[in-house]
Amino acid sequence: MSKKTINLHEDPVRSSFYRYLLPALSGMLIKSLFIMGDAWFVGRGVGSEGLGAISLTMPFFSFFTAVAMMIGIGGAALMSIEFGKNNLKEGQTLFTQSLLFTAIIAVVLVAAGLYWLEDMMALVGARGYMAELANEYLGLMLKFFVIYALAWVLSCFVRNDTNPRLAMYAMSGGAVANLLLDYVFVLRFGWGMTGAALATGLSQILIICILLTHFISKRGHLRISFAGLGFDKVRGILKIGTPTFFIELTSAMTIMLFNIVLLNQYGEGHVVAYGLTANVGVFALFTMVGIGQACQPIISFNHGAQNGVRVRETLFLGLRSALVCGVCFLVIAWFAAESIARFYIVGRPELIELATTALRFYFLAPPLMGLNMIVANLFQATAQPNQATLLSLGRGFVFVVLGIIVLPRFFPENGIWASILFAETLTALFSVLMLWQFLKRSRLQLTCAAQTL
Repeated sequence: MSKKTINLHEDPVRSSFYRYLLPALSGMLIKSLFIMGDAWFVGRGVGSEGLGAISLTMPFFSFFTAVAMMIGIGGAALMSIEFGKNNLKEGQTLFTQSLLFTAIIAVVLVAAGLYWLEDMMALVGARGYMAELANEYLGLMLKFFVIYALAWVLSCFVRNDTNPRLAMYAMSGGAVANLLLDYVFVLRFGWGMTGAALATGLSQILIICILLTHFISKRGHLRISFAGLGFDKVRGILKIGTPTFFIELTSAMTIMLFNIVLLNQYGEGHVVAYGLTANVGVFALFTMVGIGQACQPIISFNHGAQNGVRVRETLFLGLRSALVCGVCFLVIAWFAAESIARFYIVGRPELIELATTALRFYFLAPPLMGLNMIVANLFQATAQPNQATLLSLGRGFVFVVLGIIVLPRFFPENGIWASILFAETLTALFSVLMLWQFLKRSRLQLTCAAQTL
């Protein structure tokens, strides 16, 4: 193997953590820029109706992404655990079956999506010209979803097979290619939504090509082969990946719920303020996701190797990083909230004031958000999906719904904005309790191991 390969058995935990962290955070930043850039080209080349059409298709892509991430993250976590036990054959089997199951489920979803395309658009209330644009975009994008899903799964396994930089390079290359093709297809050729969809689809092919160099160079343990074909590992993969599925799915459901409540009970101004807050807040969310991605392969590997000391060291590194980042986001947003709102909103003082309030309430939550996401990631990485699912559902949907229902009754003006903080606070109580129990068990296991020696 290359000297640059991360040795999860012997390398210092701190250096391994940062070697995973920097590519993960870079990947999340690139992902956010890619989303913003793609929308900019559509807005310039197609118009506001094009942006509306993309918005209408987002719930379906959130579902597709959730499925791919469930298989990729679940399979890669189990693979790392098996590699930690030096069960290389089991790890290879998990990889092979993850790819096979992803291909099959993606083909089924694509076929269903193309068959019920118009019904799907009607379900989200698409009408007229915007519905035509959404059909045009989603109809072509669906044909690339098998490639998109396989790219997601490959990136998860390549990252956990001690090659996080290549996963970052693949995402970066895909993002740059997508933006360049957007410029050519949408602005130069005038292909509209078809050009935007084609640019995104072709960029996914490039991502897969870059990821495949990992196997050509034989840098890690994994190989592209037919060894282990079957479905006997699928149940375990889905069980571990379920928390990720719920995170993605409930995120989309929460956005839809907020929009419905705000539109019906408050007005369009509140919807604009929430949309701005959600878009700015994605940087905090992606940062916490990146920290979790840096922790996961190290924790999974050393959990499999029964090295509890390295598991706890990685956990505390992740928690400290998330807390520091969360506090930084809180302080910056508290003082810069009005400037951020003015950057997005021009000539609407009342709307700027509303968005400023929404931003300040939302960014009280990132420190607790970081705690909750890292603890949930810990349980997912150590093959304890029930605990991870409980925390993910709590912070992502259940407690948010409770906050939306309860808080406005006591605080009519700002209660709705505090619902995210409310959800993260309640989840944090469960996180601390479950973390304390985990550490207690871990210390007991270490004591028993020491006595045995």
